Amino acid sequence: MKWIGVGLAGLVGVVILAIAVVYGVTSRRISKVYTFNDPPLAVPTDSASIARGQHFVKAIGKCAACHGDNLAGRVVFDNPAIGRLYAANLTRGTGGIGNYTDADYVRALRHGVGRNGRPLLMMPTDAFYYINDEDLANSIAYLKTIPAVDAVIPAKRVGPVARVLFLTTDFPLVEVESVPTSGPRPKAVPREATRQYGDYLATTGSCKSCHLADLSGGAPIGENVVSSNLTPTGIGKWTEADFKKSLREGIRPDGKALSAAMPWPYTRFMSDDEIHALWLYIRSVPARNTGGNQ
Repeated sequence: MKWIGVGLAGLVGVVILAIAVVYGVTSRRISKVYTFNDPPLAVPTDSASIARGQHFVKAIGKCAACHGDNLAGRVVFDNPAIGRLYAANLTRGTGGIGNYTDADYVRALRHGVGRNGRPLLMMPTDAFYYINDEDLANSIAYLKTIPAVDAVIPAKRVGPVARVLFLTTDFPLVEVESVPTSGPRPKAVPREATRQYGDYLATTGSCKSCHLADLSGGAPIGENVVSSNLTPTGIGKWTEADFKKSLREGIRPDGKALSAAMPWPYTRFMSDDEIHALWLYIRSVPARNTGGNQ
């Protein structure tokens, strides 16, 4: 019994040490301070640019999926194991980001870092970093015009499961780590129904974030939900009409509803040319088995 007790005590000690290491490592990464020296971005004020920014924010960036339809923030997750995270209030109301400068917006959207230099948790920077300067400037122009809503967002808390997933998988907790810290900016892509523009939309619209860079899918995107394989292996029998219906109505070719994780309530605002461009790009990728294996 004595040795059993010693063994149990040792096991408890190992568990406590492991927990301490997990919390220590993740806390350092979560609280790391970043500094960027981006050149000033000329943010327009004309109505046409603001309208283009509104469309990009709504249909491509799908910001409302996390921040709510009024962009005043809402719960992303809140449970003891994963933690508590509310998307920020993007308006200029109480609790919002009314004191953000243009540089603050650029830092947040392009790098996933807040005014204090620390990472914005679960920010889809892996997609937004690749937004070209024109679309980024237009989006900021629109965000600065949205109606003010008073909504104070609760403090974040990262739970043990989220921390372990962050260390052992591609769990997107601190996305500033996944993008370049400097380098040439993406060039503007003509807004035309082309494969090239479809690639841009798939990147900046987070299609590649959920369905993987090669669109082979298989990544967890919700409780008991994995992303679909969008290569010819997965949707090879789909027609362009099927694809458009799925983005506009959330309905698969077999008549079944898409998973609630699919942001079709926002992709339905994409133009016909944007959907066609996205279709051309998806149809151009090589066939792969789910998870990236040819």
